[in-house]
Amino acid sequence: MAASEETSALFPIFILTIMALPLVPYTIMKLCRAASKKTKTIHCQCSECLRSGKYHKSIFKRISNFSTCSNLTLVLLWVVMIFLVYYIKNMSSEIQVFEPFSILGLEPGASESEIKKAYRRLSIQYHPDKNPDPG
Repeated sequence: MAASEETSALFPIFILTIMALPLVPYTIMKLCRAASKKTKTIHCQCSECLRSGKYHKSIFKRISNFSTCSNLTLVLLWVVMIFLVYYIKNMSSEIQVFEPFSILGLEPGASESEIKKAYRRLSIQYHPDKNPDPG
């Protein structure tokens, strides 16, 4: 049973790794391309051209440039990655280490006879035929 718990704990980490391998370089490439694009400069500095708004980009044009399908997919994948990191962080705090001495109520390094006594005591306590109402 411990093996299946370990593999189920590793599956989100596997998915996160598989997602991050292409996503991080693709994001860096897209950001470098966006930074290298030259913006249009206003060639005419007269007051009439400045007032007309001929060379100003509207807010809708800026949003439409951002909201392409590939950009929205990229943002969605980053949201999924952030969710996976959050899930893995919370899941790792819930996983408990198997400590047989604490289960038996003994200190580490107990003798073999003490271990046998504690085991017999717990087996009688939790055996369904010996104790119908374990608690």
